[in-house]
Amino acid sequence: MVKVFKFIFCTLFFAICIFFLVAMLIPGASNVAEGGVTAPKLFDESGINQDFGDQYEEYFSKAFAFRGKVVDIYSTIREQLFGEGNDQVVVGRDEFLFFSETIDNYLGTNPMTDEEISAAADSVAALAEYAESRGAKFLFVAAPNKNHIYSEYMPSRYIMSDQPTDLDRLISELADRGVEVADPRAALIAAKGGTDSTEAEAGGAARNSDDNLLYHRRDTHWNERGARVAAELIAEKLGFTLVNFDSLEFSDKHDLRGDLDTLLYPDSIKYDSNPTWDFSEQFIYTSAFSSTMDMQITTRGAGKGKLLIFRDSVANALIPMLASSFEEARFERAIPYRIDLLDSFDADYVIVEITERNLRSLIGSDERVTG
Repeated sequence: MVKVFKFIFCTLFFAICIFFLVAMLIPGASNVAEGGVTAPKLFDESGINQDFGDQYEEYFSKAFAFRGKVVDIYSTIREQLFGEGNDQVVVGRDEFLFFSETIDNYLGTNPMTDEEISAAADSVAALAEYAESRGAKFLFVAAPNKNHIYSEYMPSRYIMSDQPTDLDRLISELADRGVEVADPRAALIAAKGGTDSTEAEAGGAARNSDDNLLYHRRDTHWNERGARVAAELIAEKLGFTLVNFDSLEFSDKHDLRGDLDTLLYPDSIKYDSNPTWDFSEQFIYTSAFSSTMDMQITTRGAGKGKLLIFRDSVANALIPMLASSFEEARFERAIPYRIDLLDSFDADYVIVEITERNLRSLIGSDERVTG
């Protein structure tokens, strides 16, 4: 029966695409797209236009105003009827979306080799040694993939591996090298309240309602609730005073457009829950700031001490929490890590934060230690 539905769906979808394509080629219709892009001709003065394919692809992308809508319709039918996403997005239960790049790690396929794990650990250990030689406390923070925290919302066709993950193996190697690690997985699972797969299948995941979620449903990243759990663990490990959340105003405006949702629905907007605390009175940006994705961000806050953190996008939600907890903070996204910044920025604390799916990028990340 499913095969029949898929056949009908594919037939209808291609019929829609052909309809729009034919409509574009109707004689008399304008061949000039919005923005002045002219439709290419199959034949020119010398005969067949050899570049027609490339030219038409460019024209189609600019002239076909409905292309995003068609993709949205296609994705909606695949998600709602078949529970499927695309090559970048896995559709889970209860409107959860997951990043396809994390599936190998979830299944235990294509693991890092022992040599890769050792090389990554060597790089982190070298960074730690360099930081500690300059009097700074060092901490490695590993942000888990969303599907390792919310496995109950993964499609049943994916079975999570029971073998040690790349992160497990790396943490073990770092422990052997004496590197301090903050692994928030246990704290996140405890904080979410948890539901099992049976509850999720029955639609009874009450404790994982939007009021309790630690990750966005339709985004790869943890939300500020999840980031708070990680921030509390970081503060405990490094021994600094974290900003007092109880003194801050809290809101959930449901105004976030998730990155996974955008990959699946380019023209539609499905807003996600977005729990936030108001840190506006706790710190200021001292660098030109456009977004939390800036390669470099510097801040001045109400706390004490100086922080240097090398991070990826998962730490976006950590920025206001940590910025509020230190007198000065510097957030760096560049890899290799510019640990030589310690020569000019006298940090008391150095953090390397990285998402589980990005662990391979640690290899060679210490090359600027001596550069």
